[in-house]
Amino acid sequence: MTNKYNSLLKTLKKTEYSLDKSIVNNHCVDWRGNYRGSSEIIFFPKSLTSIQKIVKFCFKKNIPIVPQGGNTGLVGGSVPRFNKGEIIINLCKLNNIREIDIVSNTITVESGCILQNVNDRLEPHNLQMPISLGSKGSCQIGGNIATNAGGLNVIKFGSIRNNILGIEAILPNGEFYDDLKTVKKNNTGFDIKQLLIGSEGTLGIITAATFQIHKKTNDRVVIIICLKSFNHVLNIYQKFISSFGEFITAFELMNEFSMNLAQKLIGSMKLPFTGNYYCLVELTNFIDIENFSNFIYSKFEKLQIDNMQLIVAKSENENKNFWQIREEIPLAEKLLENVIQHDVSLPLNNIENFIFESSKALKKFNPNISIINFGHLGDNNLHFNVCIDDKLNKKNYSNFKKKVNEIIFSFVNKFNGSISAEHGIGQLRKDELKRYKSAEEIKRMKKIKKIFDPKNIMNPGKVI
Repeated sequence: MTNKYNSLLKTLKKTEYSLDKSIVNNHCVDWRGNYRGSSEIIFFPKSLTSIQKIVKFCFKKNIPIVPQGGNTGLVGGSVPRFNKGEIIINLCKLNNIREIDIVSNTITVESGCILQNVNDRLEPHNLQMPISLGSKGSCQIGGNIATNAGGLNVIKFGSIRNNILGIEAILPNGEFYDDLKTVKKNNTGFDIKQLLIGSEGTLGIITAATFQIHKKTNDRVVIIICLKSFNHVLNIYQKFISSFGEFITAFELMNEFSMNLAQKLIGSMKLPFTGNYYCLVELTNFIDIENFSNFIYSKFEKLQIDNMQLIVAKSENENKNFWQIREEIPLAEKLLENVIQHDVSLPLNNIENFIFESSKALKKFNPNISIINFGHLGDNNLHFNVCIDDKLNKKNYSNFKKKVNEIIFSFVNKFNGSISAEHGIGQLRKDELKRYKSAEEIKRMKKIKKIFDPKNIMNPGKVI
């Protein structure tokens, strides 16, 4: 097998690739174990030159490439398929922070940088990255960009797309694309970087990016609110936006089942109330920290929401504990059998009807279904996951999953939503993309793919 790559391997350092089956196989499966593929070799390039050598070799030999970051994705976009002859380029060793500009409030980072490590480097400057994810300790910047990650702070800072000023990439033919500008205004024709953002590695390998960074939110208060109905949730969301405005960093939604699931995993955390829906709200950047609690409670007295119960964190430790509940929900799902994930977005005024009608249809299909409903209400994003605590064989699970997807996506379409809000398409949603995106849109996407990747070697079998 090595004869196939010998000429390439002679040009690389021995630490930049591995043929060890245990190492390769470990990178052929996603972190949840839902997608499992195969590869002969994995590369860990340490420089742009090495990446170019690998990509040019693959372009010449028509060898398909799977770009990989922290492999924390949920749609199978960063793992190879089975027996397709795909090689893996893992960018974990391309992890330098090239520049921190505290005058312009920008940072230029390489794709292999872990999100938490970047924030740690920014902390002495009282600055932070614009995104926050539950996987921040392992996800890498390149993967965040490739999927246009949303995360927990979108309501305040927007998604990654809104915060990238420039991008650097290696294109499928090995050409170097350098657009690491730091200016906020650049009206000079088509914005190529916006095509690379969210392309899931199908148009090239993103190697670095320049981000807009923001003042660190040291002064924060986290609140958990318990409500009886989703109508109350929307009511309090509107009143929070009106009352607290620019103070709001995050506004998260959790239904009772997801809240109980997270508390079961954590064990030590127990809230003093129960209800059908919970909201986690983070407020930051208030001016007078000493009197802010009084300010919050005085505002709540004016909100006048029926049956509202709430608890305000009294310390940074409690802030972290409250956030832990929300962030542990995806991990807590591993406690369940037959979980089917959905990452959808809907107009706020349609969310209540979507939840009601899709839940009703799911329960009619099978009354034993449970729904794990949580997400980022501030950017219309719901993780509407379904599970059933039954022993299903492979065929029955496949049929069950197909029917559940049909029910949920039909209602997403009915209420003018999107079948993928922040996770991407990957391998998971390819069929649904063809169904819910117009033929003309798919046709244009294929034309763009052909321009960038005429040999279709870059992450084939994903998205399109």
